[in-house]
Amino acid sequence: MLFYRGTKVSLRRVLLLLGDSACIIGALFFSTWIRLGTTHAWTYLGEHVPTIAGSCVIFLVVFYAGGMYERQPLASTAPSYALPLATVAIALCIIVIIFYAKFQLLIGRGILLVASLIIFLGTWTMRKLYRVAVGYGFLSKNTLIVGEGKEAEEVVTLLANTEDTGFKLFGIVASKGARPGEFIEGIPILGDIEKLREFVDVYAIETIIVASSLVKENSILGILRPLRYSGVQILDYVALYEELVHEIPLDHINDEWLTHAAMNSSVIHIRKIKRIMDFSVATVGLILSAPICIVTAIIIRLDSSGPVLFRQRRAGLDENVYTLYKFRTMKQDAEAESGAVWAGRYDSRVTRVGRFLRKWRIDEVPQLINVLKGEMSLVGPRPERPEFIDSLASAIPFYKERLMVPPGVTGWAQVKFPYAASVDAARRKFQYDLYYIKHMSFFLDVLVLLRTFKTIIIGIRYDEIGDEESPSPPILSLLSSDSDDADATKSA
Repeated sequence: MLFYRGTKVSLRRVLLLLGDSACIIGALFFSTWIRLGTTHAWTYLGEHVPTIAGSCVIFLVVFYAGGMYERQPLASTAPSYALPLATVAIALCIIVIIFYAKFQLLIGRGILLVASLIIFLGTWTMRKLYRVAVGYGFLSKNTLIVGEGKEAEEVVTLLANTEDTGFKLFGIVASKGARPGEFIEGIPILGDIEKLREFVDVYAIETIIVASSLVKENSILGILRPLRYSGVQILDYVALYEELVHEIPLDHINDEWLTHAAMNSSVIHIRKIKRIMDFSVATVGLILSAPICIVTAIIIRLDSSGPVLFRQRRAGLDENVYTLYKFRTMKQDAEAESGAVWAGRYDSRVTRVGRFLRKWRIDEVPQLINVLKGEMSLVGPRPERPEFIDSLASAIPFYKERLMVPPGVTGWAQVKFPYAASVDAARRKFQYDLYYIKHMSFFLDVLVLLRTFKTIIIGIRYDEIGDEESPSPPILSLLSSDSDDADATKSA
């Protein structure tokens, strides 16, 4: 890894966030002014500062959790009113529950409803304007590609297939044998590497994307270094992919890259902070969810025969095996009915109650016990069955890297790639796991938990390889004699 990239914050998203903040504050003031007039509005707002500040925070948190700042909905040309309407409605409900029912810090109902309507219209309009501004290249970086052949094609394809990249591509500079006037995937070849400085000056280039194999050529590095010192951003393919897709492309990394990433990681310090947060949140979570757990246990017993809890051996940190706890969601003897197959999105072995529990993630609640015991974290790569580790590691490069951090109840892979039912999907999810391992931080953990809230609200189910009470997949046929039902009979 030549060009190390830390977590990057998009200036476009920051401006959008500031715009939403101004919209929320302005809407609360305007709605108060409409109801009370200018003089009384200032007095009223001054008396309710804690409630107004809390309401602003709730709106912004729900906006993020609901995906209002994600690239796909921002760049989508489909009607955009549904997401702002849903997130404003959810935020409004949370404000009512917290401030009205709990703290008695009241904002007038009329003021709050008018403000919510204005916030919806304001955020919807802002995203319309955002798409127009992006279409005109607002805050886009003038960019060149240094590369040739297939490697240059990969970069161009990645940029073309990713919406709202923030890069304005002017052309390609070849390292050798340049033929100006020709095109690669519709992008013109400008000339050879010797004229790179000239092209940078002519096109006011801010970013250079370098094909991965070219960074090993000392002559090219000698040309790139002065440009970097002059303020030009330089990315290789891995760094670009990481920035745009938020995952690590396995085909483009090696042990050197992984070592460099580990050397630049703050995982050791973050794990100490994570343990404090894990213990605190798990304790509060188990206390608050106790009534739900009792009801869940009763309806599982009434719905189907078998144990309430499902227990299964999982590989945790450093491949240490522990017992994972979940509410049972499948029929007893599920494997006898279907044989050794991947667990499907609409698996017939899932009970009626189990389908509901999976949709709303209630089946995951007992894993908070694992978190309290220190066997899991709230956020991290999902734990795998120990029987599968070696087989998956033989099919997926560097797969055991995910065992170097504690497994999680939820994770970056789960919120970015919500459904997996094949080895190819497992490989893709591992690329997200690598991204999380490299960028692990308290802030990223909070973002993952917020996005998990979104997946719960819209009911997306993520199925893991070997997750739930699923039997072994075909690629792991050597394990086909293992029975998850045998594990289930150990449950209580």
